[in-house]
Amino acid sequence: MSQGDGGKKVAVKVGPTRVSTAQRVVSLWYFVVVLASLGLLAPLPFVHAAIRLRRAYLVLFVFFYGAWSYGLLYLLEPVEIEEEVETAPALLWFFGTILLIAASCVHLAVLRKKILYPPRTAWVESGMHCGLFSIDIAGFGQVGRSSEIFVQVRRMLFGLLSTVFEASGIAWDVCLKRDTGDGMIVVVPPHFPKFRLLLPLLSHLAAELAKYNVVTEPALRIRVRVAIHAGEVTLDEYGVTGRPKVLLARLLDSRVLRDALAEAPDSSPVVVLVSDRFHEDVQDQGGPGLDTMSYRQVLVHEKETEVLAWLHVPTPVIRGLR
Repeated sequence: MSQGDGGKKVAVKVGPTRVSTAQRVVSLWYFVVVLASLGLLAPLPFVHAAIRLRRAYLVLFVFFYGAWSYGLLYLLEPVEIEEEVETAPALLWFFGTILLIAASCVHLAVLRKKILYPPRTAWVESGMHCGLFSIDIAGFGQVGRSSEIFVQVRRMLFGLLSTVFEASGIAWDVCLKRDTGDGMIVVVPPHFPKFRLLLPLLSHLAAELAKYNVVTEPALRIRVRVAIHAGEVTLDEYGVTGRPKVLLARLLDSRVLRDALAEAPDSSPVVVLVSDRFHEDVQDQGGPGLDTMSYRQVLVHEKETEVLAWLHVPTPVIRGLR
């Protein structure tokens, strides 16, 4: 992560894109063509790579391997001297073909990787309208929890967040994240649909936490409060700030949300408070599978803030447990 001039811009460099097994298998046609044709069709995959990557220099590879394969084809023509086939061209063709196949496969392996795993960089600038997600572990500092337990609980929750964000179609590595000690604030870049913070992320989170709590010891069980909002973020040299972040904090720390978690059954490890602005902009639009009736309107009065919000207790659906 790096900040631009005056701390007004943040660039996030991320790792490789997730690629399905089917995509990786299909992309192997590069090598199949080269091997099956004994290098004679080696230029063909380079043509495809040049088109996909839009790199002019790859045209040189096309001509280079085209000339090489044509030269080997020329060597296949029989040359007779005193009614005997000359062995030198045959040897040149044999070793030239091996070298052609090896060199082209090495180059194609690099190009295939660039096609399958293009580098991604996401930018978040002041004024961008981003999704805001905040989570807090309930009772994190309760008596009896050692520092070792703190480490285990945090590691478990943060790893789980990475999993559920990715499963919901939000690239975890491109989100801006701030560790709050017993939770995290996540800023989702604007090119991801904001409804994904509700569906399927919340159901994934509730299911994974419920499944984890069933099989772990009581001291390591996790119950969380979640607040969701959206707005134009402001960046300074310390990270994200501004009114949307302040409102997010008020929602997360509100008595309404704390009471909701206390009243929820142990089998429901997540309670959520969605800002009225987010509800109006995103939830009211509806969408496949979005159960707006499971959200109820509440009044949040926290410090100097008095706003309407929408309370939700996701019902975990645990798969794979008997």
